[in-house]
Amino acid sequence: MNKTVAALPILPYNLPDAELLKPQTAPGSCVTFVPARVFVVIGKGSQVEQELNIPHVLADNVPVLRRPSGGCAVVLTPNMLAVSFARYETHQQKSSEYFARFNAVLIRTLKRSGVLDAEHVGTSDIARQGRKLVGTAIYRNRDVVFFQAIINVTESGDLIERYLTLPPRMPDYRAQRTHRDFVTSLVAEDFAGTTDDLMKVVREEFATDLKQAPIA
Repeated sequence: MNKTVAALPILPYNLPDAELLKPQTAPGSCVTFVPARVFVVIGKGSQVEQELNIPHVLADNVPVLRRPSGGCAVVLTPNMLAVSFARYETHQQKSSEYFARFNAVLIRTLKRSGVLDAEHVGTSDIARQGRKLVGTAIYRNRDVVFFQAIINVTESGDLIERYLTLPPRMPDYRAQRTHRDFVTSLVAEDFAGTTDDLMKVVREEFATDLKQAPIA
């Protein structure tokens, strides 16, 4: 490990949705929040030297948290909305089934918010016209399926590119594009509401989904 990597503290994941990992008696739960500051959040198996622009992260004193879910590093900022769902089910299906169902909740949310034609692409992204709007990840154990999504409301790809390198694993539809060329935002895709509006709608759509038959 080089000195630059060694100088980077990796903190445990402690953002508001971490509460969903605790046992609950409800069939499911939803947490939405706007990050209080800029964070870099790495996946359970992320290699920071491959995924982060470490000198920029250190220079800007950006906290780095390691989440329990998989996937590559992401940037969270106050210009984004974090949405997390949990289902407390003892009989579970494949992760792909949960990605499809939870992304459908988010796509309905976007449609109600004026962002049409968003679609589930790759393994778990939501994109519009080939540009990424929402990134997601899943953690699961025998008691909970924990789904995390980051919706880019107004953030620019330039800030993301300051802290993240090109990820070592990319979906085919990305076509090796840089963050600034690959990522878009809701305001660039016809969203004219507020983040509070978006939170309200996503909670309503998740509540509707909970009333439907369990996935398992």
